[in-house]
Amino acid sequence: IDGDSWVADISVIGGFDDNGADDLEDISVVPNPYIVNSSYFNESPGNLKIRFTRLPTECTINIYTISGEHVSRIYHNDPFDGNEWWDVKNERNQEVAPGLYIYVVETPSGVKKIDKFAVVR
Repeated sequence: IDGDSWVADISVIGGFDDNGADDLEDISVVPNPYIVNSSYFNESPGNLKIRFTRLPTECTINIYTISGEHVSRIYHNDPFDGNEWWDVKNERNQEVAPGLYIYVVETPSGVKKIDKFAVVR
């Protein structure tokens, strides 16, 4: 209605969030399931990459097979970008087998999130 006024405080936009513990619940893997030969929902056609989204500023991502074998470790430290890419390869630079994988995101303070994703060939 004419005469209404609004006041918005946008000073918190761009502010530094130093509490990473509350961010862990929002983390996801895109796409999930990851279908290697599909171009549908593949964010990196031809590059074979999976994206971890909404990561805290500093964390470590460990990826394991469903039987507990360590596959890969990714270090994330970026105050502006909450994304990290994984090339779907193990630490010996070999493409991983299709199956279910467990990932553990851990902050420097020891707070963890454990979840899963699938790779389909």
